[in-house]
Amino acid sequence: MSNAARRIEPLVDAYVDGELPPEKMVEVEQLMLDSEECREQVMLSQAIKESMRHALTDEEPSASFEARLRGALRAEREREEALEGHGHGRVLPWKYILPIAAAAGFTLVLGASGDHPQSEPSSSAQANVMSNTQPTPITVDALVDELVSHHAAPPPEPEVVEPRLVETFEPQVGVPVHVPQGLQDYGAQWLGGSVIPVRNQKAASFRYRLGGHRVTVYVYDSERVPVRYIFKPRVVRNTAVYMGSRRGYTIAAVERRGVGYAVATDLDEPESAELVVASMR
Repeated sequence: MSNAARRIEPLVDAYVDGELPPEKMVEVEQLMLDSEECREQVMLSQAIKESMRHALTDEEPSASFEARLRGALRAEREREEALEGHGHGRVLPWKYILPIAAAAGFTLVLGASGDHPQSEPSSSAQANVMSNTQPTPITVDALVDELVSHHAAPPPEPEVVEPRLVETFEPQVGVPVHVPQGLQDYGAQWLGGSVIPVRNQKAASFRYRLGGHRVTVYVYDSERVPVRYIFKPRVVRNTAVYMGSRRGYTIAAVERRGVGYAVATDLDEPESAELVVASMR
């Protein structure tokens, strides 16, 4: 195991759960950018947790079950590292173990909760589940391009113009949705909101006018649109903000408890970063 992997290991679970302070979030993101092994460790943890969420309905796994699952995976990793150290050949890298572990987590959770599927899912269905739960940097990049395209050429009219109606978007988007109140502090004028399709996802889209600039705020499931895979983080007002640009537009994104917020503008990066932090309020 590399030094970077040892540094990230005690932070992975808290990172995936969104419980790290901003400076630690930035540290983890930098390790993921610098090390494929670190990135694969995080993806493994995300796969296991996503499998648990899909497998359980009303019943949550016990703490002892989760501890046993983590312990079993840790023991297997240590066994493989020991074999590698004794010259028994190179063990499978995390990117190959990841889908196997995700499937194992799914099976173990079903056994712990007492629920059993009536039939085996087809191979195409399994592929769809993995593609939905394991976005790659390439697919995330395509998702971001679609958000930029929507900002550059929005529909003529928003679906709703009454701010309180945006709560009706939640069932489609899959995460809590509310009108950002903090943007009013910057003089942004609310124009309306819509739900937009983004590949096989959906996101809430809020349109604003700020002086002579258009601003689009997106709210989405950050597990399905993990902008952190492709943008570098910086700390703004004690918040990890992921910054990038596409086709002349600035993209600034933040994540909180599984909810992603992104801003697309033609403003510069510092201004866009301030707006996206304000969009969480």
